Formats: sequence, structure tokens, C-alpha cells
Amino acid sequence: MSLEVLKKIREIEEEAKRIIDEAEVKAQQVLRKAEEEAERIRREGVERGKAEAEKMIKRAEASIEEKVKQVEAEAEAQISTLREKASKNMDRAVERILAQILGVEG
Repeated sequence: MSLEVLKKIREIEEEAKRIIDEAEVKAQQVLRKAEEEAERIRREGVERGKAEAEKMIKRAEASIEEKVKQVEAEAEAQISTLREKASKNMDRAVERILAQILGVEG
């Protein structure tokens, strides 16, 4: 082989190595960019998930608070009714006891 042919082969080999090196650098850049994008998407998903969870918790808390108010109102109404009945029964009991003590039939 002539020196000229060997030089040409050497140049082609060097060019091929340069192209491969550039391709590897570009591949690394694309991979890094893809990883960064994936991480950004993951973070956004986590943030959206947290925000949605907070909304759900607030709705649940509001619903629970409303139910607690309803139960408290119902309990107050029942307590009031029981007090009225107890008061009426107490009045009758006092009248009977007084009647028995005084010997008066009512």
C-alpha cells in the first residue's frame, strides 16, 4: 500500500472516531435532558398530588365540622326536651309529695 492510501485510511479512522465521540457527547446531553425533564414532571406530579390531597382534606374537615354541628344541635334539642320532661315530672312529684305530707288529696 502506498503512503497516500495509509494516510487516507488514517484520516478516515480519525474522522470516524471524532463522529463517534460527538455522537456520545450528544447522546449524554440528550440523556441528561431527558432525566431533567422526567424529574421536573415527577416534581410537578408530586406537587399536584399534594395540592389535591390538601383540597380533599379541607373538604373532609369541612364536612366533618358540619356533621359535628348537626350532631351538637340534635343533642342540644334532645337535652332541652329531656329537661322539659324532667321539669314537668319534677313539678308533679313535688305536688304529690306535698299532698302526701300535708295529707291533701290532689
